[in-house]
Amino acid sequence: MKNCPLYKRTFSLLALLLVISASALAADTPLWTFDGAKWYTVLDTGNVMVGNKTSVSLLEGATGKQIWTRADLGEINENEFSELEGTPLLLFADNSGWAQRKTKLTAVDGLTGETVWQSDKMLGFTVAVVPDYRKDLLVFLTIKDNRMNKDKPDMFALKMSTGQFLWQAEYPEKVDLYGVEKKKCGGAGAMLLGSGGGASDRFDLSGENPPIFDGDSLYLTYAGLHRYSLADGKLVWKNVYDVTDGSLKNTNGQAIVDGDTIFTSAQGIIRAIDKNSGAIKWTTKDFGKGGIAEMQLHGDVIYGRMGGQFFSAKKGEWQEKNPVGVVALNKASGNTNWIYTGADESITNMVVLPNDNVLLIADKSNLIGLDMASQGKVKEAYKVKLQFKRALGAADVGGKAAAIAFGGIGGAFKKGAKRTDNPVSLVRQENGTVVVRGMQHLLAFNPATREIAWSNKYPAPGISGWESIVMTALTITAAAVNQSLEAGYMQRGDYNSAFNENSRFLNMMSSYQQFMGRKYNSSKQSGNVYYVLTKIKGDGDSGSGLVGINMLTGNAERQIVFNDKSPDYEVDETDGRLFNMNKGKLSAFPISDKPEQRENKEGDK
Repeated sequence: MKNCPLYKRTFSLLALLLVISASALAADTPLWTFDGAKWYTVLDTGNVMVGNKTSVSLLEGATGKQIWTRADLGEINENEFSELEGTPLLLFADNSGWAQRKTKLTAVDGLTGETVWQSDKMLGFTVAVVPDYRKDLLVFLTIKDNRMNKDKPDMFALKMSTGQFLWQAEYPEKVDLYGVEKKKCGGAGAMLLGSGGGASDRFDLSGENPPIFDGDSLYLTYAGLHRYSLADGKLVWKNVYDVTDGSLKNTNGQAIVDGDTIFTSAQGIIRAIDKNSGAIKWTTKDFGKGGIAEMQLHGDVIYGRMGGQFFSAKKGEWQEKNPVGVVALNKASGNTNWIYTGADESITNMVVLPNDNVLLIADKSNLIGLDMASQGKVKEAYKVKLQFKRALGAADVGGKAAAIAFGGIGGAFKKGAKRTDNPVSLVRQENGTVVVRGMQHLLAFNPATREIAWSNKYPAPGISGWESIVMTALTITAAAVNQSLEAGYMQRGDYNSAFNENSRFLNMMSSYQQFMGRKYNSSKQSGNVYYVLTKIKGDGDSGSGLVGINMLTGNAERQIVFNDKSPDYEVDETDGRLFNMNKGKLSAFPISDKPEQRENKEGDK
């Protein structure tokens, strides 16, 4: 299992954007240090899990105080630890043997360090874990050897609360596996897209979409669409077709269940499949080599995004796939309502604005609102030029008034690449604005007025591999937002009916919810902050670092500077702390406020 687990299906939005790591920081005296660490990761609680040669320890994020230590688990490698999102459960896997590797799995209460359950019923290395919170269920997919890039996974189902073994099954087809990045990923990066750490000799299912639970069934889209019974793990039906695009990760949209139909995309083709029989109802034409990497269903129409930017696990770099655009299909027949091909060179994820009946995307130069009522020929409801009024550095965070358009940074992916810094993602904010993000750009758009609320541009940092670090963080945003509901059931307490016979687990969940409630209630004071990786100059500090931007106002509020060219750090954006490991020494640093920068920006309005 991985420190950045595949089943971790939801993260705080900002945590997703901070899948980056650092070393040798030029900052103030650390809050605390810990010697002898082999690996570490920041948990959702804000505490830090650390592994060394003989044990694992949980450290309090604020003080570094040791909360608990488990020496009985032995030496746990980073890829043998997982955090189950939305619960206090931490999973530790002990693999032994050389052929059919038997796994001893220990579930630990992350708040107390006590063993919740143990299981020795699984075999092999875990390549995906999927929770069904409402059914008290964990499904593991494993392979015999994680050095293989193609295999037939085994499937194991356990009760989440007790570890009770429920059933075992074998996937009938060989599936393609994807290289696990060698660099520390901090959570979400390797889960969906890879952290840009280059080629690897270890493989998992991080390049595919997670399975879907629906009623009494589990649907998996590896090597086609397969339906399994959750009661006994038996294969109900399968429809086999090719879903892979070489080593590129996540080139297909997540499957959508709608009534008795499941919609899937694979290699540029969308299919409607009957949920009861597995028969294909309709199939679209091939929409091209850009593929359909995102699907959304609204009303009677399926919207598919063509093309985008994808991570190649084989080459360890980001690549663009064309053509780019949007296709709108009648969900009943599969007939094409319209195709939009007016996007210029690049495309972001899609955001539906239901009140305006508009589908919003961004390309290289513009925000484009597509009229969702279009038939035959798509209409642009509006097109807004992406321009930037502020070029920001830390010494001049207010910046000078300048019209800087998207596309200003060449060679963004690798030396000699003919690229510009195009928009990568759109994220709707709680105040109704939509923030457009590129690697070194931020812009807020107000759909109600169709005006740009604020816009900033940041100089590129002097850090090796920064392009992949930032691209990974930005690109996973949309996928994570779409998958955010499942773990939310746990945090809201909708799991109670599944665990009503297990008072111990309910009490553990109650304690966890209270802890997380206090954490996030206190964090509201700091607002919605996103940290931009950039070059900082001023106030006696200079070098590469992070600037914290309030996403509701565009104002810079915090910063921290570091100088090392090979970063290995993680950020707890909720509590404003940065954690760094350098040669086994783990340190925590505060991300300080810069009130003079906020004043400069406010004066610049």
